[in-house]
Amino acid sequence: MTNGPQQFSPRAVMSLPMARRDGWHLKRYAILADGRVFDEEIALAALDAAIARLPSARHLTDQTGNHGIGFQIIHFAQVAVVSPVFFWQWGSVLASIAQMRAPWDNPTAFEDGVKDVVGCVWEMDIVSFEVNAWKTTMLSDVGTMNDRLKTYFDLRMQSAGSQNTC
Repeated sequence: MTNGPQQFSPRAVMSLPMARRDGWHLKRYAILADGRVFDEEIALAALDAAIARLPSARHLTDQTGNHGIGFQIIHFAQVAVVSPVFFWQWGSVLASIAQMRAPWDNPTAFEDGVKDVVGCVWEMDIVSFEVNAWKTTMLSDVGTMNDRLKTYFDLRMQSAGSQNTC
């Protein structure tokens, strides 16, 4: 048994197809810990759980609520499948639902995770990327709002279906 944190090791990251459901537009990512593989059934269960927990989607021009735009991370971690979900509201505020977590002995049954956890270091790389993508596209004055939204949706930590490490 070691004392303190373990040495950091990058993990594979996949950019998944965008989800458009119940008015929500969610960019999606998967992170794979060593020895874990991507599973579409688990990813779809995580998406279903996220959509069920998200508030009603509002419109991009709504300055009093959410914009119906966000991103989901499905982390095939060592101890469980963890899925933080973030969404944009009030133009420049990143909100989140309670972290979701499914045990490996029942990986499609997502319950709420630890309430005060935002995410791990691997997940925060994606959050940082998405915050920067939002700032440089949606909070700019380049093109129309629809042009900026398309650019934001097209920006991914990597190409859909490919693997990278973070």
